[in-house]
Amino acid sequence: MKKMYELQKKIETARRELDQAYLVEDQFECYYEKSTQLDKLIEEYLERKEQSTEE
Repeated sequence: MKKMYELQKKIETARRELDQAYLVEDQFECYYEKSTQLDKLIEEYLERKEQSTEE
């Protein structure tokens, strides 16, 4: 369960970074990189959540 909490914190941090990149009109590459990082974290979270419900 601790890993899920840590993953949730990483997702929250990635969301804030993505918002900041958008607000300061960062370069597209930087925004895209942060967006894909967030997508990967969410995907990992959902996979772990699914695994924990199967057990």
